[in-house]
Amino acid sequence: MTKTWGIFYNKNSGSGEATKKAELCQKRLAEKDSKVVLITGDSLDESQRHLANSLPDLDSLIVIGGDGTLNAAFSVIVKNNHPLPVGIIPAGTVNNFAKRYHIPQDTENAIANIIVPARLRMVGLGKCGMDKAVVSSLTFGNLATLSNEVRQRDKQKFGLGVYLVKAIQQIGKNKSYLIKYQIGDHQVETLRTWFTLITTSRLVGGFAYDTGAKEKMHVSVLHNIHLQQVGEYIYFAVTGKLRRAKNITTYTTQKLTVTPQDGKKVVSRIDGDEGPELPLTITFLPEYLPLMVPPQSNKR
Repeated sequence: MTKTWGIFYNKNSGSGEATKKAELCQKRLAEKDSKVVLITGDSLDESQRHLANSLPDLDSLIVIGGDGTLNAAFSVIVKNNHPLPVGIIPAGTVNNFAKRYHIPQDTENAIANIIVPARLRMVGLGKCGMDKAVVSSLTFGNLATLSNEVRQRDKQKFGLGVYLVKAIQQIGKNKSYLIKYQIGDHQVETLRTWFTLITTSRLVGGFAYDTGAKEKMHVSVLHNIHLQQVGEYIYFAVTGKLRRAKNITTYTTQKLTVTPQDGKKVVSRIDGDEGPELPLTITFLPEYLPLMVPPQSNKR
């Protein structure tokens, strides 16, 4: 019986890198007498509509891209509650999810991992609201915005010293939010928050930043930043990671509701892109998606 593969990608990314990868993958699959459906569009919304329409007819899905493109595809899967075997061909600059599961970063080996056939591993995903996936991370708070702005505009021009300058500029300013955190269905805590990092595993970029617990989200809340705490901001801005410190509160949970308490507008960032405003409920879906991983992929 002929197997139908879908290949989801953003044809507008970079200089057509994703399109070239998609065509190469299509060629390799055709050599195996597989049916291939290329799924893309002139916009992200159009690509997602095409994927939603194609899902019932697919046996497996290949996603070409980084965490942002994975989020677009997985959000369609989560919204329609239609998990199916997924293979990944990394592209772009942020590939936390692919690195987490040891997916080959070069195209030829990533395609080979899919065609072999790969070992299927059931992996968890985050779900924000009813229709948005969280592949790797959800963040909110002023440091998330500042760090993103620094990386995009100033890092190459001014070097790492720009983080120190940005941090010092914020000391004493009313740049934090009062957020209520409901952990699960019972525990409630209200914290003055500069930055919150929610990840779907204890690994970021393939490196462990927390011990945590299996099959739960990892939540780190950075409190008000003072002069003696600037180091924590610099560490995050440079590495993208939060480490344990007295001004950081951590949780592990399968469900989290975050609600602003001071009337301020707080916008989230999901997998590096702008997400919805708070309040938000984020849940973890354990062992939700069959992911094609290399045979040597460990159980971390």
